[in-house]
Amino acid sequence: MLNRKALFFLVLIPAILVVAAGCSRYTPRPIDISQGEYYEDEEYQKLSKGDREDYCVALASELDTLQGRSESAEAQFEENKDEITRLTRELRDAERDYSRLTTNIDELSRQISALEALPKEWKLIYGECLWTLSGYEEIYGDPLKWTRIWRANYSMIEDPDWVLAGWTLKIPRHWPKRHQVVQDEWLSKIAGYWEVYDNYRKWPMLFEANKDRINDPDLIFPEQELVVPREYPSE
Repeated sequence: MLNRKALFFLVLIPAILVVAAGCSRYTPRPIDISQGEYYEDEEYQKLSKGDREDYCVALASELDTLQGRSESAEAQFEENKDEITRLTRELRDAERDYSRLTTNIDELSRQISALEALPKEWKLIYGECLWTLSGYEEIYGDPLKWTRIWRANYSMIEDPDWVLAGWTLKIPRHWPKRHQVVQDEWLSKIAGYWEVYDNYRKWPMLFEANKDRINDPDLIFPEQELVVPREYPSE
């Protein structure tokens, strides 16, 4: 027969094992599946049956949620596909327009720089006249345009056939927006100046723009300042 001491240990050992088993139960770390947090395989193996079931249910629920979002996104993409195609086409057209405009701006900048470099005054030397001066490439490149130099220097030049070396003449470069009438001018004559409209038939434009100072289109006077409207950029 077992003595009392042996019997005591036989009863105590199973009790200790039960208590030890209860104390060593694995406690899983808290995770949030919706934030992409999952158990590692080693962690999963340590889960209790109940925790595994809960984990699998949570995974299945998250999968359903993600599939629903994916289907919704695909449906939205199909709805927006035509709009995306249209916007992409417009973007490419805008890029082409931007490139073309940039090229045009560069070309205009070069032209402006070239124009700004042209002389705005000219000091006559021996042998030069208005005809030869106007024919210079850096002036107008056309001797027939000498009259504009004359008109810009009326106060100095009484006779266009008589100019002197040493005179400094103004070389106008702009399309005039105003014109001061001098002796022996009339509207059709002014309209025919190449720097105005280069077309005498356009005199009605001058008349319409200056009705407040011209009562009779056949009657204008020296010293009158006329507005020169610009209907077209080239004029």
